[in-house]
Amino acid sequence: MIGAPVGPLLTRLRASIAGCAIIAVLTMALAGRGAAAAEIKVFSANGVKTIIGDLVPRFENTTGHNLTVVFGEAGEVRHRILGDDSFDLAVLPTATLGELAKQRKITADSIVDVARTDVGMAVRTGAAKPDTRSADAFKRSLLETSSIVITDPASGGVSGVHFASVLQRLGIAKEIQPKLRLTRGVFNAELVANGDAELAVQLAHEIRAVAGAEFVALPAGFQRSIVFSAGIAAGAHERPAAREFIEFLVGPSATPMITARGMEPAAGQ
Repeated sequence: MIGAPVGPLLTRLRASIAGCAIIAVLTMALAGRGAAAAEIKVFSANGVKTIIGDLVPRFENTTGHNLTVVFGEAGEVRHRILGDDSFDLAVLPTATLGELAKQRKITADSIVDVARTDVGMAVRTGAAKPDTRSADAFKRSLLETSSIVITDPASGGVSGVHFASVLQRLGIAKEIQPKLRLTRGVFNAELVANGDAELAVQLAHEIRAVAGAEFVALPAGFQRSIVFSAGIAAGAHERPAAREFIEFLVGPSATPMITARGMEPAAGQ
């Protein structure tokens, strides 16, 4: 190397130093992201299963966090929380989260409304619809219906619980009981669409997701809107990351995805 030109050597040296510096910066950035990544455990009601299923991958890709989501009917999720199962975040009907906050299972000031929907009915496309013009007409229609599929009220599923209360108010709970087919964790309208039941009751967006089924609103005076909210567990291990997920659920990226699934964004309303 004696007598070799100095200029080219300095150029190669500078390039080598610059390359090492870039590698060091990238390594530190990746290490920092890995250190910040969190494993978040989410308990969610089946009522928002479709939108959570859409939003989780987007959130994971955006933040680097990983989410494990456990779905169940609202009452089943509530039971797990009261049984001290470990979790970071819950997405449940607002009333259920409020109750859990009073029992110090959910941090009260973390609760944020996410999405809204209605309880409704489904008939097979083209089939006769229940008469909902009055309570008496509706009562007669239900008594004439051969089979009705609902989410098991014992599971705490909000549509099943509400419809059970409707039957009580109409005074026909005993007469309808033999006609009921109870489910958990399925789209009830699918049983109507394939001819296994004449009428189904569930949340509006779940009914509208089923091809071959047609949505029918409950009569005035028996209608009910359900708001699903998100709240952080009082004993959350990943509180900052859980808060990030809540902010994502009510942020601008989530709004069109919630709407596309037939629900109404409820944040700020």
